[in-house]
Amino acid sequence: METIILLAIAVSLAYGVGCMGRKRKIGFGLAFVISLFNVFIGLIAVLCSKKNENKESNEKEG
Repeated sequence: METIILLAIAVSLAYGVGCMGRKRKIGFGLAFVISLFNVFIGLIAVLCSKKNENKESNEKEG
C-alpha cells in the first residue's frame, strides 16, 4: 500500500515539473520523463532551459 502512495506522489511531482516545462524549450514530455527518473534532476533541467519566445503562445495566453 505504501508503494502505491509513493508512486502516486512521484508521478504527481513529475507532472508538476512537466507543467513547468510547457513554456520552455524542453517541453512537457521531456521534462516529465526526466522527472520520472529523478524529480530534482528534472527540475534543474527545466529551470536551466530557455523560455519560449513564440508570439503565438503569448497571444493565446492573453
